[in-house]
Amino acid sequence: MTAPRHWSLPLRLLHWLMAALILALLAVGWSMTHVQRDLGTSFALYQWHKSYGLLVLPLLALRLLARLAPAPPPVEHSRLERRAAKVAHLSFYALMLAVPMSGWLMAASSPLALPTRPFELFTLPAPVGPDEALFERLQLLHEVLAYALLALLAVHVLAVLKHQLVDRDGILRRISF
Repeated sequence: MTAPRHWSLPLRLLHWLMAALILALLAVGWSMTHVQRDLGTSFALYQWHKSYGLLVLPLLALRLLARLAPAPPPVEHSRLERRAAKVAHLSFYALMLAVPMSGWLMAASSPLALPTRPFELFTLPAPVGPDEALFERLQLLHEVLAYALLALLAVHVLAVLKHQLVDRDGILRRISF
């Protein structure tokens, strides 16, 4: 059996869906913390951000399952590039887990003690109680992790552009439709 030219269709769909979702979450997260709005709009943005942020977790689980499908044949790269790609992908998975988890913990520890209700469907149990000091630490952690994810995303896009425009190795076709 020969290896497929592309990643599996579910993996490609999840890749692009999660890319769009994460970019939207980063943009909304930055906007809701840096742009002054009325209280109602701010509250709605926070609820949207929490709901879609938590959606990353089951999508990540599905994505990891989709990685079990046969992979396209490896493209010839230097040992350094292969190692950098592996570290980058593992870092993406770690951050896609850590950012929403830190957000959930931060929301739970908020002194406001507002329940987390994804899409207003159910109440997510609070793993910790209100604690202002913990909230402030988690707020900083969530922000640092989000900026780390944004930086990694920028490096990823630059690497893809290098492969597409300089190396011309067709690596972008493997994740495209």
